[in-house]
Amino acid sequence: MTAEAWDYARFKAAFYKKTGLDLDRYKDRQMERRIRQLMQRENKPDFALFFSYLVETPPAMERFMNYLTINTSEFFRDDKVYDKLQREVLPELLRNFSRTIKIWSAGCSIGAEPYTVAIILDQLGALARTEIIATDVDDKALTTAQQGCYNVKQLGKTPDFLVKRYFSVDNDRCWVKPQIQRAVVYKRHNLLTDPPVQDCHMILCRNVFIYFKTETQDFLLERFSRALKTDGYLIIGSAEYISSPSRFMLSKRHNTIYKKN
Repeated sequence: MTAEAWDYARFKAAFYKKTGLDLDRYKDRQMERRIRQLMQRENKPDFALFFSYLVETPPAMERFMNYLTINTSEFFRDDKVYDKLQREVLPELLRNFSRTIKIWSAGCSIGAEPYTVAIILDQLGALARTEIIATDVDDKALTTAQQGCYNVKQLGKTPDFLVKRYFSVDNDRCWVKPQIQRAVVYKRHNLLTDPPVQDCHMILCRNVFIYFKTETQDFLLERFSRALKTDGYLIIGSAEYISSPSRFMLSKRHNTIYKKN
């Protein structure tokens, strides 16, 4: 155990050296608050003690890595955005590109977002024409996504006719039906260090930017722009905003929806 007290900056430096995960990319106030909450829960009152605990206890390190990501999600979480996708964006992509449409759900969490997109595509009769790749850095979230099993509360915004068609429900649990589950390929991926999925017609990265500093947001926007085909779309979260979209060869089409020029 380290005797000397550490501040948050020293913890970040030690953690980066040990794991390669750069906490300095995240907004300091939000991330430090989340880490301190976990330290209290684990009864480790200072950063030095907490770091030693993580290094010496692999299960604790795994829990911490998973804890760093925010996994609040539900199906059809923002109905206005998904309505735009169904009525305008996806039909346009299907008209403009004759071959397979590649969609990347970046930071997919527990899978509600890519499954929602798959349901919309099935409603459009185009699921067979699409490749949906969903990625996240959180192994636990990816396991949940691949299993396709959720609490029924996460269907709160899903229309009843879609619940009946695409889910099996038993008391407080629900399962995504196989034809939708098979349509999504899940992969572990770190947005900050791993190469982006290339040649995408649409990228969804929603409610991820809000946790990163401005320079990290710009870094990701540059990557997403290069990964998008011309006339492809980037979809961000409703609480997020791109201040200079033209810098990234993007133009705003609707709230949260940007098209690559």
